Amino acid sequence: MPNLHRNPAIDALRTLAILGMMAAHTSRLITFETRTEWSRWVLLLEPLIPSLFLFLVGISLTHSIAKAENKRIWYSRQLRRAVELWLISALFFALEEGVRLPDVFLASGILCTIAYAILFLGALLLLPRPAWILAFTLFVGSSIFVWLDQTGIRAFPWIVGNSPLFPLCLFTLAGALWGLTLRRFPRAIFWLAFPALFGATYAIAHYGWEPLFSMPLGRSDATRTFAPAILGGPEKTVGYYNLRPLFSLICLGIHIGILGVASLALSGLKEGLAKFLFALGRHSLGAYILHLSLLALLVVSYGFRPLKTSGQGITVLTIVALICWIWSYLMETRFLKRKPKFSS
Repeated sequence: MPNLHRNPAIDALRTLAILGMMAAHTSRLITFETRTEWSRWVLLLEPLIPSLFLFLVGISLTHSIAKAENKRIWYSRQLRRAVELWLISALFFALEEGVRLPDVFLASGILCTIAYAILFLGALLLLPRPAWILAFTLFVGSSIFVWLDQTGIRAFPWIVGNSPLFPLCLFTLAGALWGLTLRRFPRAIFWLAFPALFGATYAIAHYGWEPLFSMPLGRSDATRTFAPAILGGPEKTVGYYNLRPLFSLICLGIHIGILGVASLALSGLKEGLAKFLFALGRHSLGAYILHLSLLALLVVSYGFRPLKTSGQGITVLTIVALICWIWSYLMETRFLKRKPKFSS
C-alpha cells in the first residue's frame, strides 16, 4: 500500500509560494521610485511562484484521488472547486480591468489557470494507467511548447501573460507525474531530485540570476491587445514573463530539488508543529483570496499605488501575512473537529 500520509514538505512549499505571492503583490503597490532591493528581487524571481504553485497542484491532486473512495464523486468535487476558483478569478479581473474578452475567460490570473489545470488533470487521472497517459501528454505538450518558442509565437494567454496558461498547465502535469512516481519509487528523491537541483543550480551559476529571470530568457516587453479588434480593445505595453522552455526546465529543477530536500528534512516533524508552521500552506487558496481582498481594499481606499515607501510595504506585507496565517490556523483548528478530507 502506498503511503497516503500528509507530506509536510508540500505544505511548507505551499507556504513559501503563498508568502511569495503576497510579497509580489504588495511590492506592486509600492511607488516605483521608492522600491528597494527586497521588492526588486521579489518581482525578479516572481515566475518561480506561480510555477511552484501549479507544480504543487499536480502533486496534491494525485494525493487527493488516491484517498478518494469514489473517483466520479471526487471529480465532481474538483469540478465544483474549479468553477468557484474561476468565478473568483474573473471577479477580481473584472473589478481591476473590466470585462475584457477573451482575457476574462483565459487570462484573469493564477486562480483561472489553477481552475483549468484542475479540470484537465482531474480528467486524465480518471483514465486507466494515468502515469503513462500523463507522461505522454507531458511529452506532447512540451514538444508543442518548444515548437511555439522556436517559431517565435507569443500567443496570449497561452505562452506569455499575467499567468501563462500553457506552460503552467505543463507544470501541473509534471507535478502529478512526480507525485505518482514517488508513490511507486520513493527513492526517486535521491536519483532524480538532487540531480535536478544540481542542474538548476549550475544553470543559474552559468547564466546568472538577472539574465535568467529577465530579458531575453525570462521576460519580454509585449504590446497586448486586450480584446479582439472588432470589439475595439485598447493596446497596452506591459512587461510579461515568458516561461520559455529552458527557463521552465530550470524552474522545474528548482521545484523538484527543493521539494526533495524538504521532504527529507521534514520527514520527522511532529504533526502539531507542522500544522502551526504551515497553516498557510494547508489553506493556501483561501489565504490567497483573503490576501487579495485585503490588498484590494487598500487600493480602493488609498489609490492604485498607496504605499509611498518601502517601509510601508514591509509593514503591510507583515500585517497581511499575519492576518492570513491567523485565519489559516483557525481553519486548521476547526478542521480537526471535522471528519478529515483528502490529504495532500
